[in-house]
Amino acid sequence: MKVQYKALSLLNLISITQIVKKDDWLLPAIALRNQVVHNDIYPIGPVLFTYSPLENEPEYGEYMYCVPVNGRVNMEEGSSYEYIDAILIEEALCVRFSDEDGDIEDAYRVLNEFAEKNHMKLDSSFYHVCLDVYGDMWLDIYAPITEVGELVR
Repeated sequence: MKVQYKALSLLNLISITQIVKKDDWLLPAIALRNQVVHNDIYPIGPVLFTYSPLENEPEYGEYMYCVPVNGRVNMEEGSSYEYIDAILIEEALCVRFSDEDGDIEDAYRVLNEFAEKNHMKLDSSFYHVCLDVYGDMWLDIYAPITEVGELVR
């Protein structure tokens, strides 16, 4: 996997946060996109998600799914969906991941090893941009850089 320096910028996002079994991470992403279309809102980009592990629940995680839409959306009070003005990450390390690359943990390891080797600290929240490539799901994984400098051990 090739590590690249990139930025990530998405505007006007609809999001939902859910506890999901790790093996089923893709289902809510598809459901979010379908729900947006069903409500006559036009998605203008790929679904994005973040993942946070749950303590004492290794098979599950907390996922925040987002999809950029064509304009500001007012959410109903009590809605499980949330509107986010923007996600802006000015500096990140990025790798492209597909099922052929092995386990997603390998991609995380590549990012962390690259950061350590180059004296960088990464944010613990990685952003995963879902790309439909000829019917296969690929991920661009963005690891925000929080600090660059000398390696501290």
